[in-house]
This record gives sequence, structure tokens and C-alpha cells, in this order.
Amino acid sequence: MDSEQLDLAIVIPVFNDDDALRGLLEQLRAYGASAQQQGPPMRVERVVVDGAAAQQTAAVAAGQARYVASDAGRGVQIAAGISACQTRWIWVLHADTRVSQQVYDYVLLLARGLVPLWGRFDVRLEGLGWLAWFMNWRSRLSKICTGDQAMFFAADLLHLAGGFPAQPLMEDIEVSKRLKRADAQFHAPRLVVSASPRRWRQRGVLPTVLSMWRTRLRYFFGADPNVLYADYYGHGQ
Repeated sequence: MDSEQLDLAIVIPVFNDDDALRGLLEQLRAYGASAQQQGPPMRVERVVVDGAAAQQTAAVAAGQARYVASDAGRGVQIAAGISACQTRWIWVLHADTRVSQQVYDYVLLLARGLVPLWGRFDVRLEGLGWLAWFMNWRSRLSKICTGDQAMFFAADLLHLAGGFPAQPLMEDIEVSKRLKRADAQFHAPRLVVSASPRRWRQRGVLPTVLSMWRTRLRYFFGADPNVLYADYYGHGQ
């Protein structure tokens, strides 16, 4: 690859969430058009990685993103998306994440730079401000991130740290740990992305928080991510 080429892959794992995906892709397309008018051209590729291999999801992605079918499991899907890309920077967005033009332009600014780093944004959860505040505070202190925080990586740095873990659960924790061990530069701008509060609303805030922390503790003590995935989701995503 030409060392002067500036490019970014936006990797979007999805599992039967076509309405959310459609909204995100429309948003990214609009922001991308605006950004390309403001600065030097960049090759920005959107990659939808579908854990359900559904025809309707492929139809949503058509014309707006590269479509990659994958086994289910968010980390498995993200790893598949990254392996399908040949880009200098990776930005991972969940289908139900929403970003601002400012956030989009900020990632492009990073991709135009020469500093290899990784990081995430602050997250907002509608109606759950206290929970989002705690997630952001803990992450800033520990450098352990969650997928809801729209993580980004210099691709070479991610490779040197051992790559993105192709595991169905705790992938965000694991990749954070790998990059911390590699002593990679961490960046957490005080810019905000919005994540859907659906899972907290559907399962109940307190039960969901307790379940997530129980899962984290089991992972810390060596539990298999595949077992954790089956226990946490029951089935599907």
C-alpha cells in the first residue's frame, strides 16, 4: 500500500437490526459527502458484517457498504470485517450507534495524522445519563473500553498488539487489554456518540448491569468467551 494513502474502514457488525443499520448508513453517507468537500480526499470504506447472513441485510447494505457474511458473535464479526480491509485506520460502530458530523470529522483528522494510537469516544445513553457517566469515567481511568464507545485503531498498531480478538463476547475488553499490554497510546476525546439503551430497557437496568459485571468477572477468572456468549444471550444477539 502506498505510504501516502490516507484511508479508513468503518466496520459495522450487525445481527437482524436492519432499521438501525439503514439509519446509520444514511448518516455516514451524508457526513462523508460533507467531509470530502471540506478537506483532502480520503478513501473511506464502510463494511457491514452480518452475523445472520440475511438477504434483507445485504439489501440494506447494497450500494452503501461492502457486505461481509460472518458467523455470529460481535468480536467474530468485527475481526472478519477488519481482515477484509486493507486500510490504515479502523473505526468500529455498532448498527444502533449514532455519531455527529464533529465526531466523523475527528476520526478523519486522526486518519490523516501520523500518530499511531487507539481509543474511543464518550457515550450517551438516552434516559440513562448516570450509567453513561460511569461507563465513560471508568473507561477513561482504566483504558478498558466498551463497544458502545465507538472504538478506533491505527491498523498497524492493532496488528502489533495481536489483532482484534475473534471471540463472540468480551472482545472489547480483550482488545483493550492487548493494546494496554503493548503500551499503545490511548486517546479518549471528550466528544460524544449516542448508543441505544434498548438492552437496558428490555432486560431492566439493574439486572443488565449486574449480568454484565458478572460476565466480566467470569472472563477475568478465565471463563471461555463462547460459554459466556451462550449464557449471556441465550441465543442470537
